[in-house]
Amino acid sequence: MSEQNYSKGQNLPILTTDEQHKLLVEWNDTQTDYPKDRCIHQLFEEQVAKSPDAIALTFEHQQLTYRELNAQANQLAHHFKSLGVGPEVLVGICVGRSPEIVMGLLAILKAGGAYVPLDPTYPTERLSYMIKDAQIKVLLTQQQLIERLGQTQQQEVRVVCLEAERDAINRHSQENLPNTTTSENLAYVIYTSGSTGQPKGVAVPHRAVNRLVINTNYIQLSPRDRVAQASNISFDAATFEIWGALLQGAQLVGLPKDILLSPQDLAAQIQTQNISVLFLTTALFNQVARTVPQVFQNLETLLFGGE
Repeated sequence: MSEQNYSKGQNLPILTTDEQHKLLVEWNDTQTDYPKDRCIHQLFEEQVAKSPDAIALTFEHQQLTYRELNAQANQLAHHFKSLGVGPEVLVGICVGRSPEIVMGLLAILKAGGAYVPLDPTYPTERLSYMIKDAQIKVLLTQQQLIERLGQTQQQEVRVVCLEAERDAINRHSQENLPNTTTSENLAYVIYTSGSTGQPKGVAVPHRAVNRLVINTNYIQLSPRDRVAQASNISFDAATFEIWGALLQGAQLVGLPKDILLSPQDLAAQIQTQNISVLFLTTALFNQVARTVPQVFQNLETLLFGGE
């Protein structure tokens, strides 16, 4: 066949008709039902109404039921409201690993605001940059972390210290607040690592979180699950852990940082805490799999990625 005749030849399909349909239609049919018109805190409050006495959160020797966590978050939310927090207002949260993290996140959302997680282990310069860049006006923290936050006072930030304002917070109502946000409003702003330049804030609305954790095709969480809270709240995997558990009536089990640094201790915690769902970064997964491969045998679901 000459080159000229070959160029005029008929194009032959690589895929069969069935294969084309699977690739272009079936595999792209990702539409699913999820709560498009409700906010994260509203879905949490629905779980409180369904199972108020179920354990919502466990951290070391502390436990909170859904009713207790909701009540504490409501008091702090009313406090935030009194400080002017509302829709699209960004509230920083710099709190050590503890139940107060989850309570603080809920309170910010209930007040109508959006949270900006600030890792207490970050350098002061990075924390100051994030606070300034996000134009944070209210910042929730703890007494031992205030010095790490740098020049927040000079940036006109209203610092809410949990220890110092405990009495004022406790005087507020434990009742749910009227909802002032929509599912399109911001839920949080999370900053990138900055490995290719300055860290950048990524804005995420309530609706996107609902889509991530409810009626998904990669996991089906239920009230019987015990979900490990292993990720730093400045890492987006924490979104799956925290809201995946609390929006579906499961129990969130907080793991201290020192436990995560020891594969043997992590294996012991998974067993003693009856953890059924665990998310690890790929690097940590590889380390644990090499050191204690049997650690995963009692899990129902193991997820890893993020690198």
